[in-house]
Amino acid sequence: MPLRDPVCPVFNSQIFDAELVSPAENVIEHLNHSARGGRRIVLTGPTFSGRSSTLRAWLNQTQKPQFAYFHATGLNPDRDHPAGVIYGLIAAIREQLGVLDAIPLDESGLRESLPNWLARLGTQPSVIIIDDIDQISGSDLTGEPDWLPPYLPPELTLIVSAERGLLAERLRSSGWEGVDMNRSAQHDLTQTQALIEQAAQTPALREALRLLAVTPQGLEPAQLEALGARQPDFPDQRLVITHPAIRKAVQRLLISGSAEARRLHALLANEMPTPLLQARELANAAEWAALLEMLAETDQLLLWRDDPFAWQSLWVELPARDTAISHLLRQLDTLRKTEPADTAERLAMAHTNAARILDQLDATDAAASIRLAAHKQLTRIAPNTLASAHATHHYAAVDLSESNPEQAAALLQQALSVRQQALGDDHPDTRSTRHALAAAWEAAGQLEQAIAEYSALVATREAHLGREHPALIPLLGNLGAAQRAANQIERARGPFERAVKLAEAASSGPSPALAVALDNLASLLYAGQDHAGAEARYRQALDVTQTLFGPGHPATAAAIHNLGTVLDAQEQFNEAARCFRQAVDIRTQALGREHAETATSLHNLAGILDVTGQREEAETLYREAIAIWQAVVGDEHPATATSINNLADLLRENGRLDEAQPLYEENLQRWRNLYGDEHPNTAMTAAELGGLHADASRPQQAEPMLREAVQRLERIMGVDSTLHIDSLCRLAALLRTQGRAAEGVALLEAAYDKAAGTTRILSPRLQKLRRHLDGLRKAVKGTDT
Repeated sequence: MPLRDPVCPVFNSQIFDAELVSPAENVIEHLNHSARGGRRIVLTGPTFSGRSSTLRAWLNQTQKPQFAYFHATGLNPDRDHPAGVIYGLIAAIREQLGVLDAIPLDESGLRESLPNWLARLGTQPSVIIIDDIDQISGSDLTGEPDWLPPYLPPELTLIVSAERGLLAERLRSSGWEGVDMNRSAQHDLTQTQALIEQAAQTPALREALRLLAVTPQGLEPAQLEALGARQPDFPDQRLVITHPAIRKAVQRLLISGSAEARRLHALLANEMPTPLLQARELANAAEWAALLEMLAETDQLLLWRDDPFAWQSLWVELPARDTAISHLLRQLDTLRKTEPADTAERLAMAHTNAARILDQLDATDAAASIRLAAHKQLTRIAPNTLASAHATHHYAAVDLSESNPEQAAALLQQALSVRQQALGDDHPDTRSTRHALAAAWEAAGQLEQAIAEYSALVATREAHLGREHPALIPLLGNLGAAQRAANQIERARGPFERAVKLAEAASSGPSPALAVALDNLASLLYAGQDHAGAEARYRQALDVTQTLFGPGHPATAAAIHNLGTVLDAQEQFNEAARCFRQAVDIRTQALGREHAETATSLHNLAGILDVTGQREEAETLYREAIAIWQAVVGDEHPATATSINNLADLLRENGRLDEAQPLYEENLQRWRNLYGDEHPNTAMTAAELGGLHADASRPQQAEPMLREAVQRLERIMGVDSTLHIDSLCRLAALLRTQGRAAEGVALLEAAYDKAAGTTRILSPRLQKLRRHLDGLRKAVKGTDT
């Protein structure tokens, strides 16, 4: 039936009605019973069947979860892609937890970090709803969206809605519970299309509908007026076409192609109330030159920090990336030349944000040059100010911490002094600089200085938060790790054990913080030869990790691998082998076969098989691990060299001396290139090569190599170290085969006397030395008689 008045009736009609379809009470009842922690549910039904209103009604009526997140596809198309959904979800979790941890800005980083953020919800009853998931731009309509978490923590429920079709069927076939609306469309789109066509007969209303069709957030009356799309009898309220299907109908009926849509976006760019909205409309309009000019302005660089994901997404959309980078560098160069000293803080922030943008664009060299330029400029025009401290901190922490940690530490000390004086010890910026300083000292090998800074961080936080606050957990972990690196095993035990207690008290159930704290403590106990204690903690860490991340996550593989190492040390070889096989399977599936972590588990599994006599498979796995290391980290890398050493050992023990010898010789040079002669691995490989010459009855080559290796290992590792004692016993055995057993006895006696004064009488290392000494003495006596 035709409309007599095409204006007011339309604005009160189904075009703008937010509640076109009522909720389905039977589905709400079903969700009340089925929506439980750990479950994944897909709600299906045709367009206008009421999926959205039903989900909202259920969420409002159900017992309120502690955390709820609802992504309504279509209301913000700029976020209707996997990265946008994940970023919004993580940002909501971060706000819920009240933490300041950085969120990745690239899709791969977001996908990788999502399971950890979900796990941090712990035992909080939580619900995540993604409405119209089949409209997410990255969803594969023929298979399960690979960006969704395959495993949920025990108290988290994930619900998605979709049209009936391939995507929903694949979700159900992969373990999702299916719930169908079981009713036909409750809205007549054909009638709405007739209303649209009737309304389009009025020019102002036609233009308003066209603009609203490309603006899901809607427009204010003043914006419509400025765009010439409002008549006096229009309602005085913000207008929104709320349903995506109706917006698409308007686009189909009233917008003739993408060029026309871009023209509308260009018009909207001039009327948007915020710079970010203006920039988004310029991107939608493909006005790339204007967008680049806007993005590189100082004011927008300063705004980047408030919403980095949105601004960074615009930079990524620019089609000519090299041009964009060059333009940004020129703008910053001009800024440094023209910005007065009294706006130093503005200059510092603009450069820091620009460098972060460049890092995300993979222009790391350009980012480093920006940080260096800001540091030099601000040190010159505003020395000893917060602005110069800010620039110095970022230059030192990002660009020097690995390449020149000593210089980084010196600069960070300067920045720390300024921030302490201006902001106090417990300000986040001061703590950040102290943490970066501690890390720089650690990278420089100055472990006592690192320990002092980490201790200061702990003390500062304790003074402001108390000794029982969970914010201390990561700080205690850093302190313990530095102490462990300094071989202060007993001192490190205190921070690690305290971190475990705080993590247990902070949550009524499992948490990632507890898993990390248990793993740290287990690793320390393992290093201190408390293998039983380490095994118990590793098993606890595995239980927590598997509960939070599921059986197929890399974190679970790491926990299983770590348990395997301590079982190996206790000679529980069968269970250790099962652990390493499981870790290989998980890592192969989750990370790929050609991955460093997969190679690590292959290497350890090969070691177990070698010890238990399964040398054919062990050799195969060692060779595969070596090939992976060479592909992933290169030929001149410690991991590659370690696997080559083990393969050479296996070949030598199997009597394949001609195959083992070149591996040892190449590896000896490799260790020298990496660490020099005065390193345990270099000396150990020299000892192995000397032992091979001894096995091959080449004593003239074997003896000098073994003697040099013994001297080096005693000097580097100590007289009671396993490597030294093994090499010494090998040299003594060589002397015995040459009829010089008495020389061997003298060597072992001297070492035993030294070791007895430095280690416990019953230590396994000293027992081994004693057994060899006793055996050699008997050989000498037998010769004398």
